[in-house]
Amino acid sequence: MEAIPRNNPTVLFSLFVFSVTALLFFWRLFFQSRDLRHIPGPLGARLTSFWLVSKYRRGILFKDIALDLNKRYGPVVRYGPRRVLFSDASAINVIFNTRNTLPKAESYEVMNQIVNGKVISSWATTRDEAHISAMKKQVISAFTTTAILDYEPHIDHNINFLVAKLQKDSMDSPEVNIAKFIIFFAFDTICRIAFSDDQGFMAKQADLGNTLEAARLRFQHWHFWGPLPALERLLFKNRFVARTSPTSLLGKLASERLQSRMEKGGLGTESDLLDRYLQAAQRDPATFTPSTLIGILISTIHAGAETTASTVNACLYNLLRNPDALAKLRAELDAANLSSPPLWSEVSRLRYLEACFRESMRLVPLLINPIERDVPPSGATVAGTFVPGGTVVSLNVHALNRDPAVYGEDVDSFRPERWLLDDEGDEGDEARRARMQRADMTFSQGRRSCIGQHIAWIEMKKVLPALLTKFDIELVHPDEPLSMPTKQLVVLIDNLHVRLSPRKVES
Repeated sequence: MEAIPRNNPTVLFSLFVFSVTALLFFWRLFFQSRDLRHIPGPLGARLTSFWLVSKYRRGILFKDIALDLNKRYGPVVRYGPRRVLFSDASAINVIFNTRNTLPKAESYEVMNQIVNGKVISSWATTRDEAHISAMKKQVISAFTTTAILDYEPHIDHNINFLVAKLQKDSMDSPEVNIAKFIIFFAFDTICRIAFSDDQGFMAKQADLGNTLEAARLRFQHWHFWGPLPALERLLFKNRFVARTSPTSLLGKLASERLQSRMEKGGLGTESDLLDRYLQAAQRDPATFTPSTLIGILISTIHAGAETTASTVNACLYNLLRNPDALAKLRAELDAANLSSPPLWSEVSRLRYLEACFRESMRLVPLLINPIERDVPPSGATVAGTFVPGGTVVSLNVHALNRDPAVYGEDVDSFRPERWLLDDEGDEGDEARRARMQRADMTFSQGRRSCIGQHIAWIEMKKVLPALLTKFDIELVHPDEPLSMPTKQLVVLIDNLHVRLSPRKVES
């Protein structure tokens, strides 16, 4: 066999590529992350962020990655060259500290949208803590439990529409995919709270203008590119691409609603979130520029729809799979003699209802991917482990939510009672519930916790009792697990097939 000449260009190029690859391999392994050698992790993760991306591309959820890492390496583990995951509850006090705030990591910039040729950051993606503090100072009053009562008529309008629609459709066929109804309800409701009118999704039972799909694609984009924010910015957010890219659908919706409000007279014409944002812009125009307003509206629509719908769908699924818990909740609802639709003043005090939601969110945390924060140049000690500056840290929520030391030995069971005190019918104690509440990351924690969580609570606590008091509900396929897309950042529940019939209350 004839030998290949050593000066063959192909051979020389292959040797060059091999040498460079080997050099990069050893440089990453021994130099770039040498200050993290005391933290274990898979070799691939220690070398490159493409390790995580490759798993995402194969449809592996971060939940399964995180649980596997915790099992193999313990409570402190690397999931990237400079990314560290903690499953110790004590890490929350450092990573999400209120005073010495760790800023959001660069991965949040992946979620920025292009609007009118410019890259727009939203409420969730802004990393400038001083800017966020200035914004919150002006609008925080719009998200208090007192202010939310102003939005309650919007929620009631859509609950009445949802119940009537289900009653009509179930007369034609008792089997319905209730997940779709709740998704459209949540999207229309957040639009009414934000703009005083909705998109008409429930009426048409369709994703009008592909707006919902656009929101999901935004989540999916963040999911895939979150581990590689610098590369994402280079490919998708450079000046040329930004100038030539069309406005995102969510950005278009936000811009149109803002323009429509200004044409109607602007400030003071409606009682909704947009009016509160315009009030803030009047008080502080330097902070609340038109771009800032559009970014806030994008966050309001995006974060307030799918997450609320998935929480309600997951909780309903868990209740239907656990008849004893469902019976206890129905008893609480019946004893409360609720209005139709239920008033916030009635459901806000229902302890078992809240426990059902908290337990469901523990088992099915809505945000699948890690909530990342940057460690400052001086470094930080997290859960007893020193982490050098320039490292991204995150909490392993999936492992923590199943920690027997926090939640008891039956961590895989749906048992709302674990969230209640002795006098509310549980065998637990106040110390355990306090540990659980400190470990609860449903709405994140610290200064960047979800500002709209009170809106989510009022929607969830009103719509689920409305459904359970109006209908008897059972799963069409009770043995099937809850299904959801795999290549996503958040839990999305599109299918929950149930049989509906008018509620029969025993006398």
